[in-house]
Amino acid sequence: MTSDVKGLSREQKKRQTRQAFFNAVLDLCMTGQGYSSISLRQVTREVGVVPTAFYRHFADMEALGKALVEDELGGVLAMLREHMQLGRKRSFDRQIAKSVQLFFKAVDAQPRYWQFIASERFGGSEAVRRAISDQISVFAKIMSDDLALQPAFAHINSYDRYLLAETGVNLSFSWIIDWLELSYSSDLDDDENERPSSEITRQKQEMLHRCTRQMQMLLYGAYNWKSSEETVLDDPS
Repeated sequence: MTSDVKGLSREQKKRQTRQAFFNAVLDLCMTGQGYSSISLRQVTREVGVVPTAFYRHFADMEALGKALVEDELGGVLAMLREHMQLGRKRSFDRQIAKSVQLFFKAVDAQPRYWQFIASERFGGSEAVRRAISDQISVFAKIMSDDLALQPAFAHINSYDRYLLAETGVNLSFSWIIDWLELSYSSDLDDDENERPSSEITRQKQEMLHRCTRQMQMLLYGAYNWKSSEETVLDDPS
């Protein structure tokens, strides 16, 4: 044991071990394994502890997955929300493009976390699905509050602004896997077939442009929305 480890408090050691469990899950999921198929023994083997040590930190694998979303992914989303500030700037036109760029920078900075979100949002673990859904709801609520600061959306009521923000978040999350595939495709190719970095950069620029246009179409289209208009549902009978 190193002197650094010896100098850690009990609480620091606990946080360090929890982080090791989180990292083990993220590493296993990056290999293509779904969270619901990961066993407790796999995780403890990755961490290098006996299975009984697991229960000092989590009640079961569902509790581990929920904690991972709330502690780690919740922190990533909080930082993203703080930096995007979609409605807090006067120059709204540029803010759309900048916000999309910041989203992809966040994905590049924490690829394992975003891979986990994209893969497990509709995965087999109910606890993880619910935790991700809760984080997305919080994300959408704050984005909705930011949009309320823009005069362009003053005519839209709070309910419709939330729906708009929720649609924008869902659209953004639909981009994650394609973006990560561009980032990692060069690592998966054979050496002789490896694409040059310039080609990867070009494809990412094209995707960035396409996604920016999609978000612009969504938000600009909301200018013409009238919250006073009620949706009439067709009678299924």
